[in-house]
Amino acid sequence: MSSNNKKRKSQNELEASSEETSTALTTPCPNLNNKKKKGLKTKSSSENGSSASDETSSLKFPESFEPYNLTKIKSSLIQLSHRIPDVPPEGIDPRDKEKVLTWATSMQASIEEFNLLLTCVSAATYKWGTDRTGAADQNLSLLSNELGNAQEQINASVTPRLTNVLAPVVELVTSETSIKKLKDEKTGEEYEKRINSFSREENDPGFIHLCHVILCRNAVMLRHVVLTNLFKVQKCIEDYLKATKKDGSGNRSGFY
Repeated sequence: MSSNNKKRKSQNELEASSEETSTALTTPCPNLNNKKKKGLKTKSSSENGSSASDETSSLKFPESFEPYNLTKIKSSLIQLSHRIPDVPPEGIDPRDKEKVLTWATSMQASIEEFNLLLTCVSAATYKWGTDRTGAADQNLSLLSNELGNAQEQINASVTPRLTNVLAPVVELVTSETSIKKLKDEKTGEEYEKRINSFSREENDPGFIHLCHVILCRNAVMLRHVVLTNLFKVQKCIEDYLKATKKDGSGNRSGFY
């Protein structure tokens, strides 16, 4: 009996060891699978990055676009000065609303173009910080201060007078009310339908006329203020270009 039990025990141990060996062989290694997955992810991400960089490098600005340099801005300011509306020798009659609005609209358009041209100065003078010397920084700071001062003078002295004429305060009022009598098709009852028509009317006609008088009275000086600041800005740009050449840093920028 004891010998038989020993044989059976040894056979069971052999079978168990063989099952463990087969299980170990058939079980996949998790570390290898993870490494394969990580390798695939890294490869796909690198492919995506290279494709995105290729797409970015293939994009270009339109051929018709050319950034303004300071010389172009200066010449544009001189051309703009010739489009500033003149004031007739006899002045502008404040009672002629059409002439007043025409002159104010032309002056407002000139100021808007002036402000847009000054916006291009920042791009025209751009340099990375380490590519600009201390003297160049000082020259650029002086130019920026003068340009800002010119805009402030026009915005404070000219723009409000133009706005009072071009965009006066108005109120929405009921201009007409009509009443229609209708009949309900289902019940046969009659009812009234009220229709209101609205219009915009001047809030204070006396104040608007006063704004026209003030604009016409000061038209000569308003024009002179705008032209003076245009002349000042183009002179500042000219002086900045001279200072840049003296500093010797102008050769490192393609915008000048």
